[in-house]
Amino acid sequence: MKNITKGFIALFFLSISSSSIATILDIDFNGNQFLLATFESAETGSDFYRYGSPSGSSANPVYPGTADLIPLFSDAAQIYTHINTLNNKLSFGIILEKPNGSGGGSFSADLDWSGPAVLSFVDDPLESGTINAGGPQSISLNWIDCCTDGFVISGFDPNDLFIDLTKVLGSDLTDVIFLSPDRNNTNFSFPQDEFNISIANCVPATDPNACVIITTPEPSIVFLFAISCFSLYSSRRFS
Repeated sequence: MKNITKGFIALFFLSISSSSIATILDIDFNGNQFLLATFESAETGSDFYRYGSPSGSSANPVYPGTADLIPLFSDAAQIYTHINTLNNKLSFGIILEKPNGSGGGSFSADLDWSGPAVLSFVDDPLESGTINAGGPQSISLNWIDCCTDGFVISGFDPNDLFIDLTKVLGSDLTDVIFLSPDRNNTNFSFPQDEFNISIANCVPATDPNACVIITTPEPSIVFLFAISCFSLYSSRRFS
């Protein structure tokens, strides 16, 4: 019986760890350093952005492996990193606003980023930005209340990723939010002039947090574990 109990406990913790496995990235945003886990699914970073939607439409991302929409926020530039598990391609996406947010807005900037990544997606294909081309580029986006806007850059080497946005103008944007698969986002005030973002693989030997992001297990996993414990208790009590 003890061995069975140990087996259930080991399976439980394996479920937790497997449900929260992600590449941990070391982010520097305008001099602010923090850890961020990637979203990981068998799709491109562009498909993750517009999950289940047509090519030119509002952002509609979900937590991978679920049907749960990732909450988006008004007046915010929301940033995510994504890894396509089919080819390990790293993407960087920005989602501006949320559908039916605060009346629409605009965003413009000069962009530069490390190669060989390319601009792989612009929410509205009629707006500026040359798809399948590298930096530097200028981008200008406009959206109305119903919708979001944004873009995706794909094909980074995780050990050499920088993104510079200069001459940034974000109409009514007040926050920059780094979206995280553990649902614990990282927030900053929106800088009106410049974004400097560098991203690297986190190195446990040199990182003070050992590249660990504590995640909360999914409720379904906790429920299954509770049922398993109850079943074991009942079998011992009544056998």
